Amino acid sequence: MELYLNNEQSLSNVLKDARDGDIIHLASRVYYEKIKITIPNLTIIGHNSSIEYKDYYNKIGKDNKELLTVRTYTIMAEASNITLKNLTIKNLSVPNRTYGQAVALYVIGDNFKAINCNVLGAQDTILAGPIPYDLTIRYKNLLSSDELTQNKSHQLYDHCYIEGDVDFIFGCGICFFNECEIHSIGKGYICAPSHPKDYNYGFVFYKCNLTGSDEITNQVYLGRPWRDYGQAAFISCKASSHIKPEGYHYWQESRKNTCKLSIYKTLNEKELASFTKVLNENDLDKYALDNVMKG
Repeated sequence: MELYLNNEQSLSNVLKDARDGDIIHLASRVYYEKIKITIPNLTIIGHNSSIEYKDYYNKIGKDNKELLTVRTYTIMAEASNITLKNLTIKNLSVPNRTYGQAVALYVIGDNFKAINCNVLGAQDTILAGPIPYDLTIRYKNLLSSDELTQNKSHQLYDHCYIEGDVDFIFGCGICFFNECEIHSIGKGYICAPSHPKDYNYGFVFYKCNLTGSDEITNQVYLGRPWRDYGQAAFISCKASSHIKPEGYHYWQESRKNTCKLSIYKTLNEKELASFTKVLNENDLDKYALDNVMKG
């Protein structure tokens, strides 16, 4: 069913009655709501629409416990086959020096798509789930069983604008960022991958435009491994002067030998960190969209 919301309807109330396969059109306004999508095969389309909320790491939740990073989301896509189009998703907890970690979008379900969306935050803007296994043990009494899943989550971000500063794309998701603008609002790290050892793919940034605020120069790394085997690949991306010439950071010394961080025609290969894998043309087929989304 195709549903068109009026200016008075809240998205959270509409989702209570939504069914598998529904297409929901939002009104042209700001929705100040915290949204958890549990209905599969759902499409949400914005029309100059923004979903915004203000949760952050040490805010006390309704259970009188700190939210911690995983519960700070504005939108959580828990179900599979969710598509978001032409939508702004924002966590208002900016800057990070005041609020710390604050997630705008948290994706757990498989076959997720964000098309022409703006995802805005500071530290930890996108949590591309699932979370690392060790955190499922730490949070077993805090999160639902669905949120503790270790199933693979394939995620496509197509022509999106993503904004943040520290580790603002992180997690274990298998993600393909297709011709997105990845904008750094301060010094930090674009991504912090934490993939299991047996994954063939991690975060793939393809023909993305890496931009930064005017006041930051040579202060942003492409990424750093949040866990030992974190994977990321920047392929044919355009980097501005805010990106550090070495590209990646190792986070912990031992991860130089375990992380899988690669690059192709994005930065000067002669200046890259020694643990970076430089891809060649023969490697590119592996990173084609269809292959990543099946990996």
